[in-house]
Order: sequence, then C-alpha cells, then structure tokens
Amino acid sequence: MANRKRKDYMLSEKNIEYIEEVKEKNNLKYNSEALDLIIREHRQNSDITTEAMIKLIAKEVSEQIKLDFKGIKKASNDTDRNTQILLEMINGFFVISEYGRLATTEDVIAPALTRASEIVDKRKEAKIVKGFDRKY
Repeated sequence: MANRKRKDYMLSEKNIEYIEEVKEKNNLKYNSEALDLIIREHRQNSDITTEAMIKLIAKEVSEQIKLDFKGIKKASNDTDRNTQILLEMINGFFVISEYGRLATTEDVIAPALTRASEIVDKRKEAKIVKGFDRKY
C-alpha cells in the first residue's frame, strides 16, 4: 500500500454506507482500505467469472461435438456393416454360380443395379429430410 494517491470521487450515499459496512465488517481502519478490498474482490470475481464462462463454453462445445461424432460414428458403422454383408452375399453368389469372369459396369449395367441405385437415392433423400424436420 506504499503507492497510494489521493483522489476525490463523488459517491452516492448508498455506496458510502456500503464502503463503511465493509470497513466495519473487516475491521479496517479507513474507508479507502475498504474501497481497495471491494475493488480487489471485484477484479478477482471478474477474472473467475471469465474463466468459468470459458470453461462452460468449452464444455458445451465439447458435448455437442461428441453428440455429432456419435451420429457420424453410428452411420459409419451401419454403412460398414451393410457393405460387409453385401460383399459376403456377392461372394456367395459368385461361388454358387461358379462365375469365372466378372462383368463390370463398364461392360454391362444390369437393370437391377439402376433400380437399386434409384431406391437408395430416394431413401437417402428421405432420411435427409427427416433430419431437417427433427432439427427445426
């Protein structure tokens, strides 16, 4: 408290009463000591509030990201599962049919492939629309 300067301020009666109350409560000798204490506590609480706000925002963002990734992970797992099932079924079909040569889509496109693509596209569109409906 060596670097103290004298300043004159105009305060409301209510604020002066509060400063005197803090002085008495903390057994301080001067009102200026009480005012220093009030300012110190205010600064400390402001810093804590900012820190707490940052932590709260970080926690909320983290939780939202976790939820988003959970959905992505589930979709990815479902896609992987479905792909593996299809591979097993196609492999079984080729083994049973004893195909030695593979006709690629560059050679021939089966009507069933075109139909399957259309059905999958419609499902995906419907799922996207449902997702929008849930969000809004």
